[in-house]
Amino acid sequence: MDIIISSNSNQQIFSGKNVITIGTNAGCNFQLYLDYEVLLTIQYDFSIQNYIILNTFGNKKVLFCSKPLRRLELGNINKILFKDSNEKLNIKLLQKIPA
Repeated sequence: MDIIISSNSNQQIFSGKNVITIGTNAGCNFQLYLDYEVLLTIQYDFSIQNYIILNTFGNKKVLFCSKPLRRLELGNINKILFKDSNEKLNIKLLQKIPA
């Protein structure tokens, strides 16, 4: 499954990765530019056969549907907002269709 992650200033496609880090640290797979520290982890959960996103630092400024994000099973399209910021994160899961 491919995952497309986009923000206001960046877009990347990840193929076949079981873990993706998103955050303000330069060592993350996808970097965000915020005035506060954020670390989100997308990982494949084999028990539900889907990806989940975790708010690793538990930062209450990370919002999904206007509520603080803790853990979320990803759907096809997911939009995450950041309080006190214009930054937004879009995550799309693309299923590969067998030829």
